[in-house]
Amino acid sequence: MRERFLYGLDLEKINSLHEFEALLRDYIRSYNTTYHAGIGCTPFERYQATKELVRLPRSREWLEESFLNRVTRKVRKDATVPIDCISYDVPMQFISQKVEIRYLPGDMDSAFILYGGEHFPIRAIDKNENCRTRRENRIPVDYTKIGGGN
Repeated sequence: MRERFLYGLDLEKINSLHEFEALLRDYIRSYNTTYHAGIGCTPFERYQATKELVRLPRSREWLEESFLNRVTRKVRKDATVPIDCISYDVPMQFISQKVEIRYLPGDMDSAFILYGGEHFPIRAIDKNENCRTRRENRIPVDYTKIGGGN
């Protein structure tokens, strides 16, 4: 469409959106009713012959999730993951695991981890809040054995 329609379009001869839409509609109609050697018929004839084979989406939610960006990241020990040089907080249960993160292009507020059919939201870290978060030490430190004493 870009090479055949848009590149050949003389924008100075179009005076309104209505005129552009009419030209586009005519182009699409002509394209779909013209014989194509690659498929051996017109696109419209091909559609008519195969329309019973078209599969509908399972649900609206499934269709919307099909268009989400997906990235895989390993969760750091501080329960964060980097995406495009920005760190995001994730649920602590995913520490040291590889996770698949899904999000709408350009909208990281919608980002989530999909795990076991459930959505686990992630969010950009608040560095001020993060530095005040209390974390449990998994291995207690015995400072008497560290050395350096008198």
